[in-house]
Amino acid sequence: MTRFRAATLAELPASGLVPRLVAGRKLLLVRIGDSVSAYEDRCAHLGLPLSGGRLEGNSLFCPAHEWEYDARTGRGLNPLSACLKSFPVTIDREEILVELG
Repeated sequence: MTRFRAATLAELPASGLVPRLVAGRKLLLVRIGDSVSAYEDRCAHLGLPLSGGRLEGNSLFCPAHEWEYDARTGRGLNPLSACLKSFPVTIDREEILVELG
């Protein structure tokens, strides 16, 4: 698998969402403290961009129909059957690297 540079830690707020185009793919970087996750920037419901949504604590909400995901794992909270496509993240010397398969 190939890792691509998506951002630096300084480019992400301590708790927030940042959309990125990485190797032609629309990703959403989610930072909660020292943890960074990467997901495909689309809701599992209708495929709308999650980057327009909001982060509340550890919950990521879709802007269209309020589907709720655990921002750390991508697993659905409402509904439980939903799941986001996630990508492995490595942080190396302040750089956020995302592994795309």
